Amino acid sequence: MSIRLFLILGLAVLSVSTTSLVVRHLALVPAVVIAFWRMFTASGMLWLFSAVKPSGKLSAENKIPIILAGIFLGSHFATFFASIRFTSIASATLLGCLAPLFTSILEWLSGEKLKEKVVTGLSLSLFGTLILQLNPSQTGSTSFGNFLAIASSFFMALTWFQAKKIRKNTNTVVYGRTLFFISSVTIFLVILFTKESIFTFSSESFIWFLFLGFVPSILGHNLLNYSIRYISATSVSSVVLGEPIIASVLGYFIFGEKIPQSSWIGGPLILTGLYYLLKNRD
Repeated sequence: MSIRLFLILGLAVLSVSTTSLVVRHLALVPAVVIAFWRMFTASGMLWLFSAVKPSGKLSAENKIPIILAGIFLGSHFATFFASIRFTSIASATLLGCLAPLFTSILEWLSGEKLKEKVVTGLSLSLFGTLILQLNPSQTGSTSFGNFLAIASSFFMALTWFQAKKIRKNTNTVVYGRTLFFISSVTIFLVILFTKESIFTFSSESFIWFLFLGFVPSILGHNLLNYSIRYISATSVSSVVLGEPIIASVLGYFIFGEKIPQSSWIGGPLILTGLYYLLKNRD
């Protein structure tokens, strides 16, 4: 891996690690509203950039895949942001980084054989996930939050699965602006269903929406999207393994949020399993 790509991936993981902290800070704003504005502002920034510097158009063959990817990404953010309201930052980010596990399962279901070492990694991650999810000391709301985080990982895996088909011949800005817009539309439909208002926030909150739109999305996920052109989707997914560690540490120092005992036990199993999986995946 080149130094340039290494630095890009490092900046990406540091950027995405700020997401859960902002959601925790904006405690009075509905989670789906935060998710909507994150995607909508990110899309708007990229469309404005395209107006100044034309980046091309999306090919006809990629329209259906990117619509699916946008729906999956919107579902990812809706469930992940909601999970932070019910469980700890540590648990939400740990269970929210299981996309490589689901990516491998999806590839197996599509007919690809899995190496024995990959299966070992999957088993370790699944065991760690069960420890977090089935911890008898947690409340019902915490268990629900953990479930939402797991669901968010599944939706992200579906997003990456579609992205692999698109990114090989699509400009990063073109891909990002379309993906984020479709994602925001998907979340908006969820907001209509939940009867929330997209304008339920203060002026300070909007500054944080812009932060989420630029830092985790454009400097985070958009850089990950860019990287898929050069390395596999599974390898790119491995970058998110750093998010739970960074977010948990920052959550402790900023909010005084302790890491649950189940995360101390299940977390290392999840991260070790995912690392083992990704190391032997390609």
